[in-house]
Amino acid sequence: MRRRRNQHISFHHLPVEIIHLIFEKVLNLNRIHDYDLPLDDLVQYRGNLFNMRRVSLAWNAALLSSPRYWCAIDIVTPDRVAELILARAQQTPLCLYFKKGEEPFSTSLLDRGNSMLLGYMAQVRSIRSDDKDVYQEAIRALRGASPNLQTLELAKATTWRFTSEEFLPEDIEADLPEIRHLTTVGWQPSADATWLQNLRILTLNPPLILNVNLLRILSACRSLSKLMLHADDGPDSADEMVDAPSLIDLPCLQEVDIEVEMALDLGYIVPILRLPSQSRRFLRITRMGLYEVPLTDICRFLNPCESGLPPPQEATLKIGQNNDRKSRVVYTVGKGGLDLFVPPREPEEDEFHDLIQGIQEHTKNPPLSVTLGNIDLNGPSALRRLADLNITRIWAGCCGGRGVGIKNVLDLLGSNYPVLPFDAAEHEEWPFESLGELIIQGTTLDLGYLARMIAIRRPYLRKFSKTWLQKVTLIDCLPSSGMSLKAAATELSAMGVTLVVFDNNLD
Repeated sequence: MRRRRNQHISFHHLPVEIIHLIFEKVLNLNRIHDYDLPLDDLVQYRGNLFNMRRVSLAWNAALLSSPRYWCAIDIVTPDRVAELILARAQQTPLCLYFKKGEEPFSTSLLDRGNSMLLGYMAQVRSIRSDDKDVYQEAIRALRGASPNLQTLELAKATTWRFTSEEFLPEDIEADLPEIRHLTTVGWQPSADATWLQNLRILTLNPPLILNVNLLRILSACRSLSKLMLHADDGPDSADEMVDAPSLIDLPCLQEVDIEVEMALDLGYIVPILRLPSQSRRFLRITRMGLYEVPLTDICRFLNPCESGLPPPQEATLKIGQNNDRKSRVVYTVGKGGLDLFVPPREPEEDEFHDLIQGIQEHTKNPPLSVTLGNIDLNGPSALRRLADLNITRIWAGCCGGRGVGIKNVLDLLGSNYPVLPFDAAEHEEWPFESLGELIIQGTTLDLGYLARMIAIRRPYLRKFSKTWLQKVTLIDCLPSSGMSLKAAATELSAMGVTLVVFDNNLD
């Protein structure tokens, strides 16, 4: 009976500690100062807090009774309200934030002569804004005492509406002994800032120029554990980089993600980075023309292959479209990855092949698993160019974008001809000889054509005692006219191929 009563216990009878634990969970209070908490969530926190106050007098009293709920302050909050919130926060570490578009920006707590925050700056742990109008106000505020600031996120510009000459390093002139997380949009701090050595997380967003100051910043951040760098511009010539550091040693780095517009820019940073062998590392090249960087530098960056470390057990390659519907290739091996533009022409395809082949050889030729997403016409062509590599599995998912269907993929896998022939000579050169498994998902499939694609290679395999394609898996596929599932399973089994179906549509 006591257990049943506890299931319907009144809010007024709950222990205070339990009430606060519930409220903290609902409000996600433990993440207020997380550097990667989206600004939208901070805005939502404020809305949720005031909505909860309206539930009942008891809820409102509980929320007002503890300073922990009043740590996040929108910097455009009116003075009268801000004074109440600051008083309620007492000695709680503060998060000052502003979300662009949230409401019209006029003036902020940071730009009122600091009179409002003068006695509270020592409590400020986080300052975060994505609005360029807040930038100068925040910089001025930082020149005062901010001894406990740990997270700084500021945007100066979001588009290239200024010349590169105006893109000068920002000398904050502040002592930030506790700073750990810095996120910039459209600006760089001065590389001479002593507090850079305290950073653990550094995120540099465009507009951003890869220049000498940026490389000097990285060289100064020896305590970094995570680096996210996206430079959408670079030097016009190597002469601009003569004063760059010859080595950037980041002994604590666990994760690095570097994105540049042109591969040529990688040549200024990748060769001089010294990272721990177990760190996760990723390179992204936005535009075409990805092969100006020496292959050895790319290989060493993606996989150090140091003595005593086992080689990667598998590599993966995904061909598909990103959120902007641009065709991309994403190659991963071990803890390294490469995101590239799908090569559209034959010379680029050859260089693309040499790049992937070189990395595969550098990593002891691990089995390569390929995934085809919603590809365009360049996708099959790029895959065909890799037909001589150690590709052991191909997953063709949702094929059918921009004129590319599963038949095109089967033609590609089955022979060296644009369209699958009805027969072929025993001495024919066959593509994808390492293929052991084919997975087809989310498409309409002619089972007879699939069987023919497998059968056409049988004379060659028998003559040279070779094996090929032991398993075909169909997921959420619809049959077209022709061969039934049972007949296809029987015919493939006779050729040593197991057919597996994870869908009832083919019954």
